[in-house]
Amino acid sequence: MRKQNIILTSLLAFCVLVVLVVWLLVRKELTPVTFPPVVNAELIVGPLHKKRVLTPAELKIVQDWIQKNEKGWGPLKRNPPSTGDVEIRFNQNIDPKEYADKPKEQQPYPFTLVLWLGISQADWNNRVFYEANKDGKTKVFLKNCDDDEFDPLRKLVDQYDYQRTLFP
Repeated sequence: MRKQNIILTSLLAFCVLVVLVVWLLVRKELTPVTFPPVVNAELIVGPLHKKRVLTPAELKIVQDWIQKNEKGWGPLKRNPPSTGDVEIRFNQNIDPKEYADKPKEQQPYPFTLVLWLGISQADWNNRVFYEANKDGKTKVFLKNCDDDEFDPLRKLVDQYDYQRTLFP
């Protein structure tokens, strides 16, 4: 074998080894985003944190949105400029004993969707954070939505009047 072939083969083997080691280290973190079943939800809007419970029809809209948007979530890479414009808190104040007989993936747990309507900073328009607290661990995922994707959530919030913050 020529000297160049040995060097290229060694370099290729080294690169494959590095990729394999990195893959083995991070594969535990590469899990798909899953949503628990939705039992109830509360909408918290604006700087005054105006709260209201979602009606069954509104809850169905959000459940449909979640089912259509289970893909495309990624990790949060940078901190947002504020806490978001709207929060939808799911499965608050539920009794885990009620769902103990169901399989683990069918048991509801609290989670939050934080919506960015573009009030705080324009580059955060149409973004949704998924904050899940499961088994004592909090994970935050981010999804950038186009206007059509985000429209059902925007309509859910815009149908009620609330005090908006001024643009910065």
